[in-house]
Amino acid sequence: MSDLRILLVEDDERDLEKCKRDLKNYNKNKQRDIKLVECETFDDVLEELENPFDGVIIDLELTPGGDEGKQVIKQIRESLFRIPIFIFTGKPEEAESIKGIEIFIKGDTEFYDLVDELCETYKTGFTSILGGGGKIEKLLSKVFLDNLLQQRKKWVSYGKTDLERTKKSLLRYTLNHLLQLLDEDGKPHFREEFYLYPHVSEHITTGSIVRKKTSNQPFVVLSPACDLVIRQNGTSNTDHILLVGTESIDNALDGSRSKGKVKELVRNRHQHLHWLPKIERFEGGVLNFRTLETLNKNDFDEKFDQPLIQISPFFIKDIVSRFSSYYGRQGQPDIDSDDFVDHYTQQQS
Repeated sequence: MSDLRILLVEDDERDLEKCKRDLKNYNKNKQRDIKLVECETFDDVLEELENPFDGVIIDLELTPGGDEGKQVIKQIRESLFRIPIFIFTGKPEEAESIKGIEIFIKGDTEFYDLVDELCETYKTGFTSILGGGGKIEKLLSKVFLDNLLQQRKKWVSYGKTDLERTKKSLLRYTLNHLLQLLDEDGKPHFREEFYLYPHVSEHITTGSIVRKKTSNQPFVVLSPACDLVIRQNGTSNTDHILLVGTESIDNALDGSRSKGKVKELVRNRHQHLHWLPKIERFEGGVLNFRTLETLNKNDFDEKFDQPLIQISPFFIKDIVSRFSSYYGRQGQPDIDSDDFVDHYTQQQS
């Protein structure tokens, strides 16, 4: 594994010395050569942030009663650095207002363990893929050079007509190229890839998962995307929202634990059912196309909570397609064909 660079923001000499001892032991035990860059003041951090890091460990209070640690976090976020940040503090109550960052308490957690957490995170590609100079940047450069630059004049002409629309369209067009480059290995997806969470948009979208307030039952919004687009006046293109209910796997299979039946279910072999995988943030279950509710916006807001999670675009398209096929099937009346079958099979023999 490549060497990691960890930024440690800590001003207490005893804590700093212990962190350095822990890192020395970690490097020896794990045969690593991880570099620790120490900063005791906010100004030191500003100077060091000009260099890349694979993780940041921050003590919030660098001076008595100070909030330098929070300033460091704000600076990292405003600089758009995509690196894991751990708060390492003896006063966890001071970190309660900070969202989206893991908090570790001195005494309960050792610095040795934090380094190991960052190493395990690094292995997944969090920084080598998402960080500055990572794979995404390389792919963006490829798309920019191989595709977008060749179309520059066309996009300039669009910009002269509607600049804001052009910027959004160019971003979407770029992402489409990235997705095409990233989706060619044919390997199974992890269950987490089925969802986007927390819910990305402040509005419901096709694939939003909402809970009914009275029963806590999850429902999936399956109204067409074009109906849910918010117009300039703040309203959408539809006055009703289509929801499809979920149920447990036990209920869908009538309590059966047969391996064959479970495989059929998770492979979506039932016309009216679609498996929703379980993850840490969502209990999963089965989407049942026969369980429908259609509500106007006011009734929806009254009966359902805010979206908690949403199904990702890769997977919601298949669900919508299966839902449409289920209700679009026509079938035909049975035809008395026994005499034909008997006659045909006799001829073949």
